This record gives sequence, structure tokens and C-alpha cells, in this order.
Amino acid sequence: MAVRYENQCVDCGFPCRYEACRYYKVAIPVCDECGEDVDKLYRLDGEELCESCVLERLEVVE
Repeated sequence: MAVRYENQCVDCGFPCRYEACRYYKVAIPVCDECGEDVDKLYRLDGEELCESCVLERLEVVE
């Protein structure tokens, strides 16, 4: 799974709790094909892709 982690500190005013804080290390899903940050990934052919990349790969049946 392509995931990037980033610190999304909200400056709460308390001393940093590092790993105990849910904003310290936030997982951001990243598409294996286009590399864009997305909210949701789909697994296709062993890769995890965004909705746009999945739709490009699927064959349209009419």
C-alpha cells in the first residue's frame, strides 16, 4: 500500500506527545499509478489505485 505519513500538528498548546497524538503521524493514501494524494484507494491487479486510474484501466462494456 502506498502511504505517505505527515505531521498535521494543530498547535493545541500542550507539550508534544509525539506518537501518542493522533495528529503527529497521519497516514495519507497515495495512488501507485499517478502519485496523487487521495481519500480512498482501490486494489486492482496487485496495485492500489485512485478512482480515476481504476476507471482508465477498466474496459467499458456496452
